[in-house]
Amino acid sequence: MKTMKQNQTISNLKKCPRWNYCSTNICPLDPDVNLRNKLPKENICPFCLKKKAGFQKGIRTLSTDSVLEVVPESNIKLLNRRNQKRWHEIKNNQTSENYGEKIRT
Repeated sequence: MKTMKQNQTISNLKKCPRWNYCSTNICPLDPDVNLRNKLPKENICPFCLKKKAGFQKGIRTLSTDSVLEVVPESNIKLLNRRNQKRWHEIKNNQTSENYGEKIRT
């Protein structure tokens, strides 16, 4: 039987467009990513790729807003620079929208 936290983690992971075929252990959507291990030659999530290394095939990818919205704050350091910047923009917009709602009520 899955716990509530496991269900929330799975729900987060399923928001990624690569969910069905991803095999990386280190996922920025995983709230427990600090409990995971990465092997030296293991692929890195394209949303986290910071620079292309010889053994890494793929490109740095800009994530969709719907994915970035569920990245826990503790995991933003895993994201590449462009995704980190967009994550902060989204959070700042959400904060200002929430502030505006409080003023109107």
